[in-house]
Amino acid sequence: MSQRQTTAKSHHYVPVSYLKRFTDTKGFLYIRDIARNQIRYEKPNNIMKINAYYQQSWAPSGINPNILEDGLASGIERQIKPVIDCLIQSPETLTDDDAATLVVYLEIQRIRVPRQATWAKALMRETILRHAPAEINAQIESGVFQLTLKDSARFDFMRMAIGTLHPWMARMEWEIVEAEIGSSFITTDSPVSFYNPACPPPAEAGIGLAGTKVFFPLNPRKLLIMRHPECRSEPPLAILAEPAAQSKAVALSYGAIWDASVVRKTNWKLARLAHELFVADSNDVLKQGEPA
Repeated sequence: MSQRQTTAKSHHYVPVSYLKRFTDTKGFLYIRDIARNQIRYEKPNNIMKINAYYQQSWAPSGINPNILEDGLASGIERQIKPVIDCLIQSPETLTDDDAATLVVYLEIQRIRVPRQATWAKALMRETILRHAPAEINAQIESGVFQLTLKDSARFDFMRMAIGTLHPWMARMEWEIVEAEIGSSFITTDSPVSFYNPACPPPAEAGIGLAGTKVFFPLNPRKLLIMRHPECRSEPPLAILAEPAAQSKAVALSYGAIWDASVVRKTNWKLARLAHELFVADSNDVLKQGEPA
């Protein structure tokens, strides 16, 4: 597209098509807004969006500044729908192509959300200050100078992060677990979460550590977990070797049913790993994310 588009619009950082999987029978979500200390009841298209979130206003003339948003909507977000349907309904039919689509989607979904953007900006700021001369640091701390990271830093982070996560996911063991009847999983505004028992939430351990698991709720009844094979033999914070290229099929298991107690504990972890919002298909389930 050569025509320059500058009209700002709200961009969803978690797709509406994904959020719709967690609605109640009326098509609404129960929403816990941590930042505003609110509980709301809304349609999924009204949440997890920011005005012009993916707009690159600095794009050269002739380049659509909304190219990222348009590309996500027509590309990976469209491709992932049948893959998630497969994982929920018939995981035994998952193909290698499906698995490849999933790891690409999970990587993009992981790095695109505000929680990761906030973390990346904080890391960039810390790195700049660490390498700046002492007198510059002193002037920033005293308010003489101000260190401001432009929004373009978020796009720089995404460009650097692309390709770093999915090799780890591809070498993990995958499992789909089901919540017992009467219980449900929540999801959050950071739906691809890293959990390590040696690194309690809201902190997140790196994906290259033996005990780190990837949590991705598929719908209120199903949750995808990815684990390193070394989780059975290495301590949780053991550093793993960089993954080699994978030619084998993904190891996928399914059929385990978690009781309500385990589901509730998992929901608490997921809520602690949210940025500002977590959602559920009922108010009772929403309460499972609240502090004890």
